[in-house]
Amino acid sequence: MKILLFMSSHCPHCPGAETVARKVAPEYYKHGVELKKIRMKTSDGKQLSRQFNIMSTPTILMLDNNETEIQRIVGEQSESSLKNKIEEGLGLKKSLFSKILGR
Repeated sequence: MKILLFMSSHCPHCPGAETVARKVAPEYYKHGVELKKIRMKTSDGKQLSRQFNIMSTPTILMLDNNETEIQRIVGEQSESSLKNKIEEGLGLKKSLFSKILGR
């Protein structure tokens, strides 16, 4: 799973989001998680933000091995919230919705 962290230089919440992502992501490297910071002003950042329709920063996208979006998080997250969402994306933890429906 790839985690793309979209950031911009004028965003007051982006440094906090980056700190949390850089602290949490290494815990999941053994599960194949990769973290990549995307700066919106770069040519790569502009292309990716158009491709994934990024409208605000910080935005975290979680992509499967086929580069398909499996989770989108807009705004700064707490460590526990980001961990939960990564675990759901990896299938390590079932969401409440999944538990209710038995999936």
